[in-house]
Amino acid sequence: MDSKVFQKQHQQQALCRVTSLEEKDLDPWTAWAYRPRTLSLLLLGACLLVWASGALQPDALSSLDRATNVTRGIWAMIAVFLGYCLLQAPPTILIRPHPAIWRLVHGISVVYLVFLTFLLFQTCDDSRQFMKYLHPDLGIGLPERSYGSDCRLYTPENPNNRFKNFYDTVMDEFVIAHVLGWWGKAIMIRNHSLLWVLSIGFEIMEVTFKHMLPNFSECWWDSIILDIVICNWIGIWAGMKTVNYFDGKTYVWVGLSRQPDLFHKVKRSLGQFTPATWDKDEWNPLSGPLRFVQVLVLVVIILTVELDAFFLKFCLWIPPSNPLNKYRLFIWWLIANPAIREYNSYLQDRKRTKKLGAFCWLSLANCIVEVLICVKFGKGLYPEPMPHWIVCFWSCFGSATVIFLAIWWLRQYIRRNQSLNNNKKIN
Repeated sequence: MDSKVFQKQHQQQALCRVTSLEEKDLDPWTAWAYRPRTLSLLLLGACLLVWASGALQPDALSSLDRATNVTRGIWAMIAVFLGYCLLQAPPTILIRPHPAIWRLVHGISVVYLVFLTFLLFQTCDDSRQFMKYLHPDLGIGLPERSYGSDCRLYTPENPNNRFKNFYDTVMDEFVIAHVLGWWGKAIMIRNHSLLWVLSIGFEIMEVTFKHMLPNFSECWWDSIILDIVICNWIGIWAGMKTVNYFDGKTYVWVGLSRQPDLFHKVKRSLGQFTPATWDKDEWNPLSGPLRFVQVLVLVVIILTVELDAFFLKFCLWIPPSNPLNKYRLFIWWLIANPAIREYNSYLQDRKRTKKLGAFCWLSLANCIVEVLICVKFGKGLYPEPMPHWIVCFWSCFGSATVIFLAIWWLRQYIRRNQSLNNNKKIN
């Protein structure tokens, strides 16, 4: 058989394997949602632009000032780009509830990267004032709350509430966010050991950087008992229960038109927002030194993204209650879902030449630019030097990790050579 014909058949078979999952979801009642509508939506988008821009009636918008026109133009530019991504962005391995949703998330990730790049080229003061365009309450320096100013559980001098310190900490808005955050991480990572490494690792990060951020100064009972033992454990437990539920399901999807009654039709419609299949990720960090480093990179990136939330908030004067913090977390949650799936697939792929997925690449790029913003804008904001014992701890930890990996790699190298020599002798 001719090589070109064979290659073409191989590509067609691969395409069938990729799209077979979507074909299973197609149903006479919902097939219209999977048909391409690029030209129709292009005409619809053009009509919306004509209406919003006043292209046919320029006098209708002549009363708007320059700042309003610039603002409307920027939002329209973002909308046009997201509309393009909704139709033409590259697909990802996630297809529920619809592939277009994840194409839109791809566009949101690119917009966020472009926005971070714009901030990176501004001064710290200009960036703080620019944030007013996103929320009118920003641009004002706000002191951060310190959780470790008074670590007493019992305060007898307070007649209204003798456990005021404990009550204020438990009723803090971040307690619920803590639990929900770890529930979401458990669904994405799907590995008990890695989740507890991240849980303890972030508490170590708080101790490392508490001389820089007052928000990281916590009482021992807040850090160990409330955070790790209670909030993190509840979130990890609930998340892994969710993972086990989806992992144990039998995924046989029947189309909406074939459902017998209204109840099953509604149930099938809601099921569209659940995974089409469930992949059991195998990280295996102890399978070899290379895999250990690859998983360690994932841990470092996740911890860095979590730290960026606090440093960005401190540098850009964003109070904890501001909705921009929630928007950032939501965007990162949307990006991280396909990114972690792509990274796990990248590790499982045995090819010599591999390509990192689009979401995985964008996640890394966003993380890098966030760090650059924190470094640039943080100059002069942290007068206290890092404590000597923390420098010694991380120096020893880094040296021990390098020595451990070197010994591990050397043992594997010697064992591999011995195995090759034994095979040669046998042959």
